[in-house]
Amino acid sequence: MRGVEPSERRLLVWLFVASAAALLTVQAGAITVSDGFVMYRTTEVMVEHGTFDLAQPVEDQSGPTELGRHGQAVSKYGIGLPLVSIPFYVVAKPLAKAGPGGSEDKVYQAVVASAMPLICAALVVALYVFARRLGSGRRWALLASAGGFAGTFLLPYSKSFFSEPLVALGLVVAFERALARRPGWSALGLAVAIVTRPQSLVLLPLLAFVWWRRNGARGLVGASAPLAAAAAIVAFYNWARFGSILEFGYGGEGFTTPLLTGARGLLIDHRASVLLFAPVLAVAPWALARLWRRDADAAVLLAGNFVVTFVMTATWWSWAGGWSWGPRLLIPAVAPLIPAVAPWAQERARRGRAVAALLAIGFVVSAPAMLVSQRAQQLDGSPVGPAVVRQYELIGSTTSRTLRDVSARADGDSRRYLDLWQFNAAAVGGAPGALGAVAGTLVLASLSLFAGRAAVRALRAGGDSVV
Repeated sequence: MRGVEPSERRLLVWLFVASAAALLTVQAGAITVSDGFVMYRTTEVMVEHGTFDLAQPVEDQSGPTELGRHGQAVSKYGIGLPLVSIPFYVVAKPLAKAGPGGSEDKVYQAVVASAMPLICAALVVALYVFARRLGSGRRWALLASAGGFAGTFLLPYSKSFFSEPLVALGLVVAFERALARRPGWSALGLAVAIVTRPQSLVLLPLLAFVWWRRNGARGLVGASAPLAAAAAIVAFYNWARFGSILEFGYGGEGFTTPLLTGARGLLIDHRASVLLFAPVLAVAPWALARLWRRDADAAVLLAGNFVVTFVMTATWWSWAGGWSWGPRLLIPAVAPLIPAVAPWAQERARRGRAVAALLAIGFVVSAPAMLVSQRAQQLDGSPVGPAVVRQYELIGSTTSRTLRDVSARADGDSRRYLDLWQFNAAAVGGAPGALGAVAGTLVLASLSLFAGRAAVRALRAGGDSVV
């Protein structure tokens, strides 16, 4: 944001620090979902062996891996998150060697898993900047970013190693920079999303339309280099895995669900309804209508992204996104839409109170997934995703089991124990690990509190002007 006052620049820095420290305080400290484990193993083999071939299949070939060109299992997911994880894996090397014997892989996973809270903290900052771009004042932009993240089902995904938050970050940057008449940076955001999940390419016509509208032919030319780089990375990754640049690794899967069936599930199913897990979207139609009157390009981007992603998700063979908290595959559609609520809400006090209440409800809905693994209900034998009420019911028994025998968490089923890194450290490292967990928690919590207060001071120093 050019011309941003120093107080607001400080606000952005402290917002990132506060968000990162808070999310790191409650992270899981392990990679427990099969999708994330495959992407973590992809990072490992890239660093250690310079290949994409996994040492062994993590699941059978109908799971998160596919049979690659060399006869070994390979990930079927995009390369974006494994690439982002490389610096974290490298940093973990000396820590893993210094850890207790036999704990090397757990240390690697814990450090690599910390990439997700930082990605989500960056997403919070991007949401703030986007809300400001859409005409929000500082206070409501802050509520839309921090509150919008914590008050929807995005919050638990700061603990899980899925790729959707990184896709959402790329798209928010792409949309904001497109409206700011910066097509090159906008294309870079889209490139991140494409490399992470290649199906994000379907959003190119939407963005190209805005690049052309705001910058003319120069905009399309300026966007070409990042997109060409993304296409080259995806093509090379496909060829290295499968021997074909057009093979993406989803053999046997496709868009086979009837649209009405998937749409019904995504709207009213109590385990996947986007309105239950992100209740603030209930006011999104009015926010988009306001936006249309003031910036039609922005409204087209946000509405088009939501509709395209919703239809693709609803017709996907697993429209619920497998076993996940809420409609995971809709995260790239929901996150960019939240900032549009801010300028609408700030116009009238009644609207503001309604939005604040909806965000509070959203936080209550997803809060139990921050303590108990979202996979814990698999132990009940449920064939579908987790339910909110049952997640609350599991807090008591899970807490008792964890406190009674925390050491069993090291080699036991992690779904039975509190999903917090402090208990994982105590289980793996014994008394030294427990002491380190206490010290680390105090440092992170103190940093989050300090940064949060600094952000509030920066907010007050700059007033509440709109862009």
